[in-house]
Amino acid sequence: MENYYIMSEYRKQRPKRLERWDWFFKILSKFTRDWVFGWKMRSRLYRFMGVNVAMGDEPAYICRETWIEDNFPELVTIDEGVGIGWRCTIFVHNTQREPHIVAPVHIKKKVLLGHCVTVMPGVTIGEYSQIGCGALVTKSIPPYSVAAGVPAKVIRQLTQEEIDMRNREKAIKSSR
Repeated sequence: MENYYIMSEYRKQRPKRLERWDWFFKILSKFTRDWVFGWKMRSRLYRFMGVNVAMGDEPAYICRETWIEDNFPELVTIDEGVGIGWRCTIFVHNTQREPHIVAPVHIKKKVLLGHCVTVMPGVTIGEYSQIGCGALVTKSIPPYSVAAGVPAKVIRQLTQEEIDMRNREKAIKSSR
């Protein structure tokens, strides 16, 4: 619970740029979700809105109809090589409890989220992890694991062969 903030207190310390353009970012978020932008453009738009999206050698792949927090986008971090499937939802705020809270979400390197995955506030998904379709991630997922279900539970650890296969894809792309 050390990285949770009370929403009313966090609002006071938000970056002024994000606070001033909040109305515009909400409209842009809707267009980003619903319109047919390419995945590279979608990643750039989310980055412009304040989401920390990696744009290095292996940019994050964000599918259509994905909803990334537009109230506090600066609390979402998506590292390089992440694949986010259709209709995923990433929350950083929770108004179901008193006091209302916000907490950062960190999706680390090479994570794959299946379709319709929901990520709740305060979750860190470890590198190379895979989350099954329709999962509800309420707690942090360790690196190199496969998780699925509601709520998501670790099913197994990735084998070294599976990890090598994902790294080989990068080597094949760079050799072209």
